[in-house]
Amino acid sequence: MTTQQEARKAMAESRQHEEHIEENMLSRSQEKIEQSSSQEIEQEARDLMVKQRQQGKHIQETMLSRSEAEIEGQGK
Repeated sequence: MTTQQEARKAMAESRQHEEHIEENMLSRSQEKIEQSSSQEIEQEARDLMVKQRQQGKHIQETMLSRSEAEIEGQGK
């Protein structure tokens, strides 16, 4: 093999190695993005569930308070 052929082979191997590294980096980046998005969605879902529970509790308290007021008003 001539020096020129060896140089071409080395350059091709180097290019393949760089492409492999880039593909790995891209794959890892995509995984992190998906993971991050998933975590953000889960956090938003938790926040919404807490908010719904608080609203439900507030509605129950309001209904209870109104019912007690009506009962007291009827008793007088």
